[in-house]
Amino acid sequence: MSKINLLPWREADKKYRQQRFFTLSATNLAATLFVMIMLNMIIGGFIDNQQQRNALLMQEMQIIDIKLGKIKELRGRKEKLQERIDLIQSLQRSRNTPTQLMNTLPQLVPAGVNLAKLTFKNDIIKINGTSDSNTRLAVLLRNIEESSWLRDGTLDSIVALSDTEGNRFEMRFSVTPMLADGGS
Repeated sequence: MSKINLLPWREADKKYRQQRFFTLSATNLAATLFVMIMLNMIIGGFIDNQQQRNALLMQEMQIIDIKLGKIKELRGRKEKLQERIDLIQSLQRSRNTPTQLMNTLPQLVPAGVNLAKLTFKNDIIKINGTSDSNTRLAVLLRNIEESSWLRDGTLDSIVALSDTEGNRFEMRFSVTPMLADGGS
């Protein structure tokens, strides 16, 4: 029995194992490649889907940016219109002020006070004139302060003239425009 040669059997088994190893390796390699290709396709699909969503968001953001630009433009136009409306309303409120002043001033000025010059600028009235006495100027100031639409009366200067001419004065006060009848 010692003369039995087992080498061909071992050789056949070795070839079988090598063939099985290469077959399993090729199968594993093919399965791995298949899984990698499938994962690549799935991840690529996710990436494409996300890129489409991003593109849609970018389009919507551009539309919103255009709308925001229009809103800013409309706000600017609204502010300009509001400034015009405010200007027109202030002009409307003050349009009768000179007439009201000319109607009210004779009632405020006491006898013995003569007005020589009246200047009206930016709701401030400056008066130059003469007066018999300082008491009459005090009455004039008091009448101005008691008025509902005249305020801040100040006497800028008093210059004494001769006894027959009295005193020369400069006075200043502010006007609060009165609303026209009916509140408009």
